[in-house]
Amino acid sequence: MKAIKKIRALYREIPTFTCVPGCTDCCGPILFTRAEWARVKDKRMATSLDCPYSLAGKCDIYEQRPFICRLYGAADDPRLTCPHGCRPEKLLTADRTGELTDAYQKLMEMEK
Repeated sequence: MKAIKKIRALYREIPTFTCVPGCTDCCGPILFTRAEWARVKDKRMATSLDCPYSLAGKCDIYEQRPFICRLYGAADDPRLTCPHGCRPEKLLTADRTGELTDAYQKLMEMEK
Protein backbone atom coordinates (compact mmCIF):
# COMPACT_ATOMS: atom_id res chain seq x y z
CA MET A 1 0.00 0.00 0.00
CA LYS A 2 1.34 3.41 -0.92
CA ALA A 3 2.26 5.75 1.93
CA ILE A 4 -0.54 8.21 1.17
CA LYS A 5 -3.12 5.42 1.33
CA LYS A 6 -1.79 4.41 4.74
CA ILE A 7 -1.86 8.02 5.89
CA ARG A 8 -5.44 8.46 4.66
CA ALA A 9 -6.40 5.33 6.61
CA LEU A 10 -5.00 7.04 9.73
CA TYR A 11 -6.96 10.20 8.90
CA ARG A 12 -10.20 8.19 8.76
CA GLU A 13 -9.61 7.07 12.36
CA ILE A 14 -9.61 10.67 13.61
CA PRO A 15 -13.05 12.03 14.48
CA THR A 16 -13.97 15.34 12.87
CA PHE A 17 -15.62 18.37 14.44
CA THR A 18 -16.35 22.01 13.68
CA CYS A 19 -13.91 24.71 14.73
CA VAL A 20 -14.66 28.30 15.68
CA PRO A 21 -14.81 30.20 12.37
CA GLY A 22 -11.69 32.30 11.82
CA CYS A 23 -9.74 30.68 14.65
CA THR A 24 -6.13 29.68 14.07
CA ASP A 25 -5.13 29.36 17.75
CA CYS A 26 -3.92 25.79 17.27
CA CYS A 27 -1.78 26.58 14.21
CA GLY A 28 1.97 26.48 14.57
CA PRO A 29 5.02 24.76 13.10
CA ILE A 30 3.94 21.47 11.57
CA LEU A 31 5.55 18.34 10.20
CA PHE A 32 4.50 16.61 7.01
CA THR A 33 5.42 13.19 5.73
CA ARG A 34 6.85 13.31 2.22
CA ALA A 35 3.60 11.84 0.91
CA GLU A 36 1.57 14.60 2.61
CA TRP A 37 3.96 17.30 1.41
CA ALA A 38 3.69 16.01 -2.17
CA ARG A 39 -0.06 16.72 -2.10
CA VAL A 40 0.48 20.40 -1.26
CA LYS A 41 0.74 22.40 -4.46
CA ASP A 42 1.73 25.76 -2.93
CA LYS A 43 4.94 24.93 -1.05
CA ARG A 44 5.65 27.45 1.72
CA MET A 45 8.42 27.38 4.28
CA ALA A 46 7.89 28.62 7.82
CA THR A 47 9.79 31.78 8.66
CA SER A 48 8.54 31.95 12.25
CA LEU A 49 6.67 29.80 14.75
CA ASP A 50 3.48 30.44 12.79
CA CYS A 51 2.17 28.01 10.20
CA PRO A 52 2.76 29.43 6.71
CA TYR A 53 -0.65 28.07 5.65
CA SER A 54 -2.62 29.85 8.39
CA LEU A 55 -3.62 33.14 6.83
CA ALA A 56 -6.54 35.52 7.33
CA GLY A 57 -8.18 33.26 9.90
CA LYS A 58 -8.24 30.10 7.82
CA CYS A 59 -6.11 27.19 6.70
CA ASP A 60 -5.09 27.51 3.06
CA ILE A 61 -4.53 23.76 2.80
CA TYR A 62 -7.38 22.49 4.97
CA GLU A 63 -8.21 19.51 2.75
CA GLN A 64 -4.50 18.56 2.54
CA ARG A 65 -3.60 19.42 6.15
CA PRO A 66 -1.26 16.90 7.77
CA PHE A 67 -1.90 14.37 10.50
CA ILE A 68 -1.14 16.57 13.53
CA CYS A 69 -3.55 19.26 12.33
CA ARG A 70 -6.28 16.65 12.04
CA LEU A 71 -5.48 15.21 15.46
CA TYR A 72 -5.59 18.55 17.28
CA GLY A 73 -8.82 18.86 19.28
CA ALA A 74 -9.84 15.26 18.55
CA ALA A 75 -7.66 13.54 21.15
CA ASP A 76 -8.02 13.10 24.89
CA ASP A 77 -4.67 14.77 25.51
CA PRO A 78 -4.23 18.13 27.27
CA ARG A 79 -1.55 19.14 24.72
CA LEU A 80 -4.06 18.68 21.89
CA THR A 81 -7.11 20.32 23.48
CA CYS A 82 -8.86 23.15 21.66
CA PRO A 83 -8.65 26.32 23.78
CA HIS A 84 -12.26 27.11 22.78
CA GLY A 85 -13.67 23.73 23.78
CA CYS A 86 -14.32 22.52 20.24
CA ARG A 87 -14.18 18.75 20.00
CA PRO A 88 -15.89 15.78 18.42
CA GLU A 89 -18.73 14.01 20.17
CA LYS A 90 -16.30 11.27 21.20
CA LEU A 91 -12.59 11.99 21.67
CA LEU A 92 -9.89 9.53 20.71
CA THR A 93 -8.63 7.80 23.83
CA ALA A 94 -5.07 8.49 24.94
CA ASP A 95 -4.15 4.91 24.02
CA ARG A 96 -5.64 5.17 20.52
CA THR A 97 -4.01 8.57 20.00
CA GLY A 98 -0.67 6.98 20.89
CA GLU A 99 -1.24 4.08 18.50
CA LEU A 100 -2.14 6.39 15.61
CA THR A 101 0.81 8.67 16.36
CA ASP A 102 3.18 5.69 16.49
CA ALA A 103 1.87 4.44 13.14
CA TYR A 104 2.31 7.92 11.64
CA GLN A 105 5.88 8.19 12.95
CA LYS A 106 6.71 4.78 11.47
CA LEU A 107 5.50 6.03 8.10
CA MET A 108 7.74 9.08 8.46
CA GLU A 109 10.72 6.85 9.29
CA MET A 110 10.02 4.60 6.30
CA GLU A 111 10.27 7.63 4.02
CA LYS A 112 13.84 8.43 5.09
